[in-house]
Amino acid sequence: MEPALYTVDAFTGRPFSGNPAAVCLLPGPREDSWMRLLAREMNLSETAFVHPVDGGFSLRWWTPRVEVQLCGHATLAAACVLWEAGLLAPSEAARFQTLSGWLTCRQEGDWIAMDFPARPALPCETPAGLAEALGCEVVAAGCNGMDYLVEVRDAPTLRGLAPDFEALSKLPVRGVIVTSLSDSAEWDFVSRFFAPAVGVNEDPVTGSAHCALGPYWASRLGKAEFTAHQASERGGVVNLRLEGERVWLRGQAVLMSEVRLRAWH
Repeated sequence: MEPALYTVDAFTGRPFSGNPAAVCLLPGPREDSWMRLLAREMNLSETAFVHPVDGGFSLRWWTPRVEVQLCGHATLAAACVLWEAGLLAPSEAARFQTLSGWLTCRQEGDWIAMDFPARPALPCETPAGLAEALGCEVVAAGCNGMDYLVEVRDAPTLRGLAPDFEALSKLPVRGVIVTSLSDSAEWDFVSRFFAPAVGVNEDPVTGSAHCALGPYWASRLGKAEFTAHQASERGGVVNLRLEGERVWLRGQAVLMSEVRLRAWH
């Protein structure tokens, strides 16, 4: 595998929307310091680093600041690149060895389906200062050890949020998932995701957040399949289906660029 660098708009079928991710294909592993520097150079919410291993591919995700345990949109982007680059046949599954275990992606027509772990958020008291940092009333709160999940009154409230990112960055979690019922018949629920603690003030579309959102809305709405919209400025759509302790996330992806990586040594 020749070193190469790609950018992909994930969870969208249109260029310049969804969540852009960088995907770095490598012949073998690289040191953490190099991956962090390249992620900082790309300055996207996540850069995915991929190289072959027994049984599939190693996949690691870095923000411009830190490595993360789970990332949906950069996994979607990595699978898209493997098929587009001809490293996998369209009928082959993309299997990734990650910090969250093995993750599998499959093509389903124009969509990519990803098998992810469910990460339910257990109910908790609203953390001190969280409502003030968001600038709105919190209807319900939970935590899954990785993120806080909070429900707000309605979709207009959610879309109008202008959080205090400095205050949010002091919370002892990766980020804050904010959600409400949708005010559009197109979607079951809407969300936004703020993660200033790891260098991402607002993530455009967050697959891993839906590992918590799926179980939350399943208990609220009494069903297991959803169409969700992440209401960031770029916006994106995630289809999801719960299957026991797993969540199938479905999204589209648009390959935006491919460049030769010269300074990779």
